[in-house]
Amino acid sequence: MPEHVIIDGNNLLHAMHEHAPIPHIGRESMVRLIRDWARSSHHRVTLVFDGPMPKGGMAKQMQPAGIAVRFSAPETADDIIVQMVRAAPDPSLLYIVSTDKAIRHEAGLRRCKHSDSATYIGTLFPPTAPHKEAQTAPPEKPDVVSPEEAREWLDVFGPEDPSDPEDPPFDGGHAMRF
Repeated sequence: MPEHVIIDGNNLLHAMHEHAPIPHIGRESMVRLIRDWARSSHHRVTLVFDGPMPKGGMAKQMQPAGIAVRFSAPETADDIIVQMVRAAPDPSLLYIVSTDKAIRHEAGLRRCKHSDSATYIGTLFPPTAPHKEAQTAPPEKPDVVSPEEAREWLDVFGPEDPSDPEDPPFDGGHAMRF
């Protein structure tokens, strides 16, 4: 992945409400989640939100160490992201995250890597791998007994007693009762 990830913040937040595996994610928790991802992946991240910078304690929460958070006022986040793409000396080092078609079009023109927000959410929440034992363990018992297996069991344990009313006759393994 390229070294600088630029994210359309409001766009990603909207997608989080629909696609993230955690409920009720807000701007602050999304910023922390992206900060943690940036630290572990060693990528530089700029998160761009529409509107003015919040005031007071909220402003501190929106400026975590490790990522840059920008607010676009008086412009739109889309405008800021397009300007960043156009100003990049080497756009191949950018990865743009937005579902906005105009932003993705500009990223494509400049040969930046890009994805929609829902795809990027998969990066933040990778699926957990099943345990190795679960992948290799055979089933506890077979779902179906083949006619060949039924014959082998008959060879080992002998034929059924046709006079036993509790034991129906063998029909080739199609209607065995257990």
